[in-house]
Amino acid sequence: MWQLLSPTALLLLEDPPKSVVILDPPWDRLLEKDSVTLKCQGAYPPGDDSTEWRWNGTLISNKASSYSITDATVGNSGEYTCKTGLSAQSDPLRLEVYKGSKSPSPILSFFLPWHQIIFCLVMGFLFAVDTGLYFSVRKVLRSSKEDWRNGKVTWSRDPQDKGG
Repeated sequence: MWQLLSPTALLLLEDPPKSVVILDPPWDRLLEKDSVTLKCQGAYPPGDDSTEWRWNGTLISNKASSYSITDATVGNSGEYTCKTGLSAQSDPLRLEVYKGSKSPSPILSFFLPWHQIIFCLVMGFLFAVDTGLYFSVRKVLRSSKEDWRNGKVTWSRDPQDKGG
């Protein structure tokens, strides 16, 4: 009996692949007033590119293959799914919209976060210590090199004590 069915009919007997919701830009966390476009990827029957969109399980009236949110609000947060004519319902995509400002005040943006300040201070301190060690070792090696050339080698506890 399977031999009598066309390849298209066999495809209908299998579970259809899931649709996929894609974000453009690809951020699932937005600030209020941001914009995002949700795009549904899936198989469409010839001549029918309508898409079923759901938000928190509720059907959205938009039938286009993409759904745009402009000037997002906290109320746009939730789970979005889509379904095309020849594909199964997508896995939910969670979108979060947060209250906030896109551009922080100029005074706040001038100051660095505390961890960056500490990092810069520690790196500056390490650079100073490293530079000091370099020059002190260089000085000691130069003076001992001159002593070796002159055949004068002395042992002392303190590098400053070069008596002879």
